[in-house]
Amino acid sequence: MRTTARDIMQRDLTSVLENDRIQDTVHILYSHNISGVPVVDEEWSLIGYISESDILKAAVPTYLEVLAQTTFLDGDEECYLYRRFSAIGHSPVKEYMNRKPVSVGLGTGLMSVADIMLRRGIKRIPVVDSGKLVGIIDRESFCEYLMEDAVHNECR
Repeated sequence: MRTTARDIMQRDLTSVLENDRIQDTVHILYSHNISGVPVVDEEWSLIGYISESDILKAAVPTYLEVLAQTTFLDGDEECYLYRRFSAIGHSPVKEYMNRKPVSVGLGTGLMSVADIMLRRGIKRIPVVDSGKLVGIIDRESFCEYLMEDAVHNECR
């Protein structure tokens, strides 16, 4: 029997819309204890992905911005960071989301899912069926599935 994404995915459809605010998205990430979330349209089509990393990259100034800001030289860097984070909090997700999210289909094999997650450094990968979000695979549940299944697997 070949294990596929359908077998290991969680049917958790926690997601956001592209016009949702970053501030609300951060709340969803925190309250669900997740590092990223799929972005869907009204018909549940996967149109993007936004992660903590995407949000932090938008909020933390680049090296050149640091050099250009006198506030960083004056020891006021924390206030500057808070102001930037506050400013992006009211922005829509579509301004910072990854518009080309990596996803897998229901029939994607176990080894392919593992390979994609490791090569791309992905912690959570959406599972789609005909472009619609149907589940998610995260590293934690992937490892848990492997450990539980290893006890009963005929490959031992």
